[in-house]
Amino acid sequence: MAFKKNKYLKHFISLIILASCSTISKDINVNSVKSSDTGPKDFQEIFDYQSFSFSDLEKIQKIIDSDYLNQEQSRDAKLLKKNYKKILSKKNYSLKLNPNQKYSKELIKLIYQINLPVQILWDEKTQSSLPENLFIDKINGFCSSLYDDALTSINKILVQSSGSILVIYSREYISFIKNLKSNNSNLISVEYDSSNFQEFSAQVLGIYSSEKRFKNISSLNPNQNINFIPRPRSDLNQVVIFLNPQEYKSMIPALRYHGGSHFKYINFISSLEDIGSSMQLMDYEDSWNPISKYLTTKIKKDELESLEKFLELGALHEWFSIQLLKQAGVKSAKINGITGSILYQSNACTKRDIPMQKISSDLISS
Repeated sequence: MAFKKNKYLKHFISLIILASCSTISKDINVNSVKSSDTGPKDFQEIFDYQSFSFSDLEKIQKIIDSDYLNQEQSRDAKLLKKNYKKILSKKNYSLKLNPNQKYSKELIKLIYQINLPVQILWDEKTQSSLPENLFIDKINGFCSSLYDDALTSINKILVQSSGSILVIYSREYISFIKNLKSNNSNLISVEYDSSNFQEFSAQVLGIYSSEKRFKNISSLNPNQNINFIPRPRSDLNQVVIFLNPQEYKSMIPALRYHGGSHFKYINFISSLEDIGSSMQLMDYEDSWNPISKYLTTKIKKDELESLEKFLELGALHEWFSIQLLKQAGVKSAKINGITGSILYQSNACTKRDIPMQKISSDLISS
């Protein structure tokens, strides 16, 4: 334990020293000892492309030689080994950065974690390769932005559904509403323009209409006692929600209170941006969110302090990984990415697939 603390302290001091140099145009060599190991990893973690060591090659080969894998998994494992060999055999990597680039310090930290010899070339004339917003804007080398990929995941659900779909949105997300696709053209869009989530939910789900019908019926015979439970509208089967991160925490419980289990609630990826601990996701119980398999493992282990920061660093790491793959001469790779499943092809833009997962106690606790 003392060794691990000293190791992290050494890295932390190194980061401070490097950060102090980031205002001048100096080249920095970050040399990792390739024979060292950053710690034990299981086979699935090697697919994360988070760090590299020669012991990973031995682990991959043991799995290939075993009888655990089917034909497709065996092909993936062989490709993984081939890629790791290429990555580990390259003697030096370089990354040209503007010292004033927004994510320079984060990239320095990633370089230390990757366990590869990477040279940072500081140049104030270098144009930033990264956008200001890693969620909204398309990152260089990717086919589309994280937001657009999340929308694609939602569309995959909608095109398989029947019946009317209610779409609740804040004004800043209106452009995404225009790109929703469904086999059923009956998309009912309602802008959220209220400060009372309970009243708004009761209104859009038809609870107030149900109560009004009951009052009209009761007025016909005021002496008759009728048991009444307000019912949400029956023409809907799904509710898609595009809101500001802070609004989800009140909107989802309000919709569930009035709509119960009558609807399938589908959230945009912005719902994850104001989440701190994993337990806060229980506010979204029984709703569907675009969450990667990698992120699921971290949620179960409660290793997240901020999903927004984790996703942001994940998008950054995936861009950095692509730079390494290109320089190593890797032709194709399947990466268990932080933001989603990443499919890299050297002659094409990089694709990202984000699975839609239902929030439940099983997802949050291991």
